[in-house]
Amino acid sequence: SLNCLEWSLLPPVTKEMVAQAEQLRGRFQGDPSFEYEYTEINAEDAERLFEDGEELVIKEEARLVATIDQIDRAVGIIPRGAFVKTPLGSVYENRNFEGLSLTEAKKLSSYFHFTEPVKLKNKTLLEKADLDPFTDFLDSLEHDIPQGKGS
Repeated sequence: SLNCLEWSLLPPVTKEMVAQAEQLRGRFQGDPSFEYEYTEINAEDAERLFEDGEELVIKEEARLVATIDQIDRAVGIIPRGAFVKTPLGSVYENRNFEGLSLTEAKKLSSYFHFTEPVKLKNKTLLEKADLDPFTDFLDSLEHDIPQGKGS
C-alpha cells in the first residue's frame, strides 16, 4: 500500500528474486516501483543472475517479496508433534496435539523449522535411529547457530 487505505497482494516469490535480492544491501525506499541498480556486482554474478540479458535492476517490490520469504523461512517453527507425517508422505495437523509439557517446551529439540528439511537428509542412519518418523520429519532447532552480524 502507498496510502495505507488501498492494499494489494505481493507477487509470489521466485528463486531468481531471492538470488537477486541477496546482492542488495541497505534500507528499503518505501516505493514498490523503485529500481535498484547493481553497481557493485561483479560480471560473473551479473551473468548468473540476469541470464536473459535484461537490465541489471530489481524493483523494490521484488526485493520486499524475497526478504519476507527469507524471514518466513528463518523463523517459521512448529512444536514437536503438532504435525504428523503418514507412511505415504502426506503431512497433516495433529488433531490430538495438546501442546508441549513445560519441560519439553524449554528444549530446542522440541521445535522444528517449518520448511523443507535440509539437515535431516544429511544425518546418518545411526542418528536417525532415535527419531520418530511420524513426528521428527523436519529439521530440529537443537543445533542451530544464530546467523547475522555481531556487534
